Formats: sequence, C-alpha cells, structure tokens
Amino acid sequence: MKSKPTYHCADIFGGEIQYFRLEARYWKPILLKFKEAGLKNVTTYVQWATHLIGPPSAEHPAGVLDFEGKTNPNLNLYHFLGLVQEHEMIHGAYPEWLIMGDPSMMVWDYQNRTTQGYWIGKREGSQPSYLHPEYLAWCRKWIFEVDKIIKPRLKSNGGFITMVNLDNEVSYIVQDGMLTSDYNPVNVGRGGFYHQFLTEKYGTASALPYPTKYASIEDVLAPRSVPDMIGDDFAYYADWCEFKTWAMSRYISTLREMHEANGVKDVTFMTNFNPHRPEGVPTRMSEFEKATGPLGIAGYDFYRGVFMSYSGYQSMARVLKLMNATLRYTWSAEFMSGTWMKVLNGRVSDDHMRFMALCALAQGCKAISWFMFHDRDCWGDAPVSSHGHERPSLAVLKEVKKLACETINGWDDLVPATDLAIIYDLTSHTHSYLGDPSPCNDNALYVGEPVVDGVQCGKASMEYEGLFRVVEHTGRQAAVIDLVHSPAKLIPTVTPFVILPGSPVIHRETARALESYVALGGKLVVSGPWPVRNDLGTAIAFLGGFPVETDRAISKAGGTIWWVEEGLGRGLPEEDCLESIAWLAAVLDQETSPAKALIETVEDISWIDWNTGKNMKSEGGHRVYPQPRNLCSAILHEGPQDRILFALNHYPVAARVKITLADASRTRLVDLDSGGTFTLENGSAELDLDRKSASVFRVH
Repeated sequence: MKSKPTYHCADIFGGEIQYFRLEARYWKPILLKFKEAGLKNVTTYVQWATHLIGPPSAEHPAGVLDFEGKTNPNLNLYHFLGLVQEHEMIHGAYPEWLIMGDPSMMVWDYQNRTTQGYWIGKREGSQPSYLHPEYLAWCRKWIFEVDKIIKPRLKSNGGFITMVNLDNEVSYIVQDGMLTSDYNPVNVGRGGFYHQFLTEKYGTASALPYPTKYASIEDVLAPRSVPDMIGDDFAYYADWCEFKTWAMSRYISTLREMHEANGVKDVTFMTNFNPHRPEGVPTRMSEFEKATGPLGIAGYDFYRGVFMSYSGYQSMARVLKLMNATLRYTWSAEFMSGTWMKVLNGRVSDDHMRFMALCALAQGCKAISWFMFHDRDCWGDAPVSSHGHERPSLAVLKEVKKLACETINGWDDLVPATDLAIIYDLTSHTHSYLGDPSPCNDNALYVGEPVVDGVQCGKASMEYEGLFRVVEHTGRQAAVIDLVHSPAKLIPTVTPFVILPGSPVIHRETARALESYVALGGKLVVSGPWPVRNDLGTAIAFLGGFPVETDRAISKAGGTIWWVEEGLGRGLPEEDCLESIAWLAAVLDQETSPAKALIETVEDISWIDWNTGKNMKSEGGHRVYPQPRNLCSAILHEGPQDRILFALNHYPVAARVKITLADASRTRLVDLDSGGTFTLENGSAELDLDRKSASVFRVH
C-alpha cells in the first residue's frame, strides 16, 4: 500500500485456475506450468452450484455438498488445494434453486419486475437483492461451509491461503441503470435500507435538500422516473445513485463480517470491479475498498480486443490513474489472457498480451492476475491448454512478472511522473449516470436526457475521457485528483496546473478545493460548461461566476484560469481536435515546467491499408491513412531504488520518436529487454518503436 507498504507485487502476480472446469488428472501439469512461469498465486472460484449435490435440510443448511470428489473427481477441492503451492481469492456462483427461487428475494426494477441475473451459460435466473435478509442467510450458510476448509489453510495458521474475494464483480450487472435496480421492498419499503441510507447521510427530514418537503425521511419514495430536465431537485435523483453504492458496499462488508465470525482473520479480503462508464458510478472504487476492511484491496478487471486499440489503452490508462489516486494498491484482479470463445475469429497473440500488460504497468498497475491461465468452457487461446500444453503467450506472463518483481528495483515504490492533473468530480459523473440505460457497457457512453441547465448528461464524462487523450497527444502525462476523496492533494506547489472537465453540476468539496487552489496561485482550465450548481442542486457562483472571456488567461483571486467553453476533449479517439491539442500544448509550454518525459514523433506518420467499407473494384483496394496526432506515450517512473521509462507506440506501424527528459543530467537509457544503450544528449534521444509495442528502459 502507498501509505503502509504491506504488499509486494510478487505476492499478488498470478492467474486463474478453475479446478472444477478441468479434469482432475490435468491439475498437476497445469500447476507445474504455473510454477514454471514464476507465478506465485493461484486464484479460483469455489462455486456453490458446482459442489451442490443435494437440497438443503436441517442437517445440511447449505445443501448437501461434495468437496471430496465422491460424485465427480473434478470436485475434489481438498486434493486440488493440496497441489497448490499458494492459493488466493475464493468466490463463485449461486445454485440454481437460489437464482430461480422466490421472486421477492430478487433485484426489482422501477416497475417491480425481477431483473435478469448474470446470464452466462444459461439465459435464465435473476440476481438476488444484495441486502435481502433471506439471501444473506443463505450466504451465511454457504460461507460457513467453505470457511471450514479455508480456516486451517490460512497462511496465518501455517497454510497458504492469503486472500479471500468477498464477491466477484459486485454490481447490478446488466441491470445497473438508474431505474433498472434495486427496488426490492427491503430497500424501498417504509423504513427500508434506502431510508436508512438517507438517515445516515442527512439525519432528519428537515435536512433533506429536496424541493419537496417531507415530515419524515420514511415518507421519501425512491424515484421511478427521471425527468427530461433536472435543476434544484438534482440531489433527489443523485441520492438514489449513491444509495446503490451504499448498498453494495454494505453487502461487501457484511460478507467480510461473516468470514470473520467464522474465524477467517489475518487474511487480505478483496473485491473486484467490472467495467463501468463513467468509472466509479455507482461502483465507487474507494467505497468498495473501504468495505473490504482496513487492510483490504480492490482490483479492476481488464478485457480488451484481440489487439488493443488506442481507445482501449486510453480507457485502461484512465482507470488506472483513478486507482492510483484513490486506492491503497493498484492492481488488476482479472487481466485478459485468452478470449471468450473456443472457435477463434482471431488469435490472442503473445504480442497483444505483452503490449497490454506493459501498458498497464506503465500507468501504475503494480500486479496482475491473469484470467484465464488455461482454456475452459467458452474460453480459448489461454497461455496453457486444458491439458497443460504450453502456448507462446505463457512466456509473456513469465517476462512481465520477472520485469516487475526482479529486473526493476523496488517496483512497488515507483510512482508514475505526471505533468498536470485532471479532476475527477463524482457529481458530474453522477449526472452522466442518471440517463445511461446501461452503464456497464464499456463500449458506449450515453449522451442525452436528463438535461441540467441546458447541458445533456454524459457530456461531462465524455469531456473527462477526451482530456486524457488530448494531454497524451501533447506528449505529456496527466494524473487524476479526486477532490471528494482526497482534497488535500491539490496544492499549487505540487500540482501547478489542473484541468476541470466542464459540467453544469459540481460537488461542493470539488468547488471549495478548486477555489482555494486558485486563491493560492494555482492554474486552472475549465474545459466545457461552467459549473452553476452543486451536488445539492443549489445554484452557485463558482469562482465568482462566468468569466467574461474564453480561451485566454484570466487572473482570478491570486491564480490564473482559462475557460474553454466548447471543451478540449470533445473529439473521438484518434480523431481529437487538432486545434485543441495545439492550444493545450502552447499553454502548457508557457505555463508549466518542462514535461518529465516528453515524447514526440520525429516524422509524419501515415500508412497504406485496405479501403475498408468500400467497393474494391470500383473505388480501389487501398488508400493512405494519415494520422497527424501523436499516438505515442512516455511514462517515467521514479522511486528510491530505480528510475524506469516506458515508451509506448500505439500506431499500427513502426514509428521513430524523440524523448526528452526534464532532468538533463541523465546520460543514457538502457533497454531492459535487449540491453541496448541509447545516449541522452541534453536529456534527449531518438528511438525506433515497433507498432503497438512497449519498450522499457532504465534511466542512468
């Protein structure tokens, strides 16, 4: 952890081996390949439904369970654990009689209909409502049975289990929109969990910041529609979103308490996230991490196409930057090593896996758990076959783990250097969530109603995402600062230049911190709509109100501000506005210190490829594709024991680049793969980078 070094990357690097999806005779060969790769931590589900062979009874409260392989050798958990050198993370699936059971226990939508569950394998079943007492009672029975196996095998008891996952990808899955969950009566009934949340947040009905006044908090009804326009009633709708974060966090902490009551202690509890846009709403990383306990951690699940696109890289980098800013330890709990099909449309190459993993490390990911380590049902092209055959990508796992844990000195203590910061504001992203029909769809960001003060929802999150691309197009790196989570981090002497993605609404803590920052001499760009309301829906005069001019520096309260009303990040990946990139580069050149590691292409980049989407006979088979934007990244990592530079080329062709370090006293770069040396003259060197590749250097 950043504040209290508890973990070493070598203790977390690993991969997923799902014993019950393999024939038992292949467990040992696959584990040997795992060990040969230098990996230390096996991760696995322990699935309730899989081990269930008989219904519940007084004698068997969680059902009749087979952990010894009596009915099927592939269920012999005791034997599998006996083969494992070190084992982590236990989570799994619900039995059919639970997800197909009493509708009153399930997640309900705004029309009081049960919603679909995690439809993988079979398109049937519903998701239990996280805080429903009956569901939690079943969880308690199952966890009690599994903990009887876990407890004597804990590392603290002389065994090898070091980490327990409280639940996998806690969210409302595909029903995580504003109105599609969770209207179960245990939540929205009078005195239910929704009213408990409001009482914890506000205390009494008189403190509710809603236009409608209530005699009692228990009179508040959960919203069952979202209007086209929202104003002073913003908090009423935003609180329903925040309630979901509260409920999921409470669920995670309740599961942790169940394990602790069974004597499973002195272990690292964790949870993991599935993709959400905008990130952190309602699956808020910092709240989930807090729910895992004082030493718990939370990891993100990264899956990309079979050769990572530039937008895929940007999404991963953006999430990792937010994790760096708000979590104790930045890591990936599930990191793509294979793909969700047996019959492959395209191979998951070792090139892709290497590039994706090194891009993650470049942006501060300290450890990776690869998913899956082996082929299984509906999953192929993993590093190892279901029988233990080695594939070329296994070498990638070995390389990446060795790089982080052996070649680089003190990897856990290295910090990515940044040149400016982009503000993550919870309230502006909550506005995006209010109208998004499917926030878990990582490939689409909804823009539309509800409108707040003339601005569509989704605009602020789109600007937020675009700003990271625009900054990288200038050759620099931006950090994230979450002012709701950690306002003390915003200090002009530490971060002299920040960008706020424009939004009509802004959290009170964000507004206060930014006003204080500017008063102390900070430099702030507001990119997009000027904030006019806070998270309570109250009208505000942020920084004294609208600037009289746009696109130019204005002295304000001791500092400097710029307002770019149209927004710098309004473009699309690989199509961002060239004028915006040039404007920001010029301002940064003038107003900030030299970039820690500036990367520029030496020559114009273009390539010839097929004329996609055209009639080849009538319009020609190929054409030139120019790309005037900088699609390369340079990230310098600094720490007490080492100084490492990652150079990334996201173009589909090789590129020659110039990298310039702000510290001109550095004399050479040494490639950690080839051993080649590159001389730095006045801090600069030219490098040749292969297409979609990452090179890693030690800076001397």
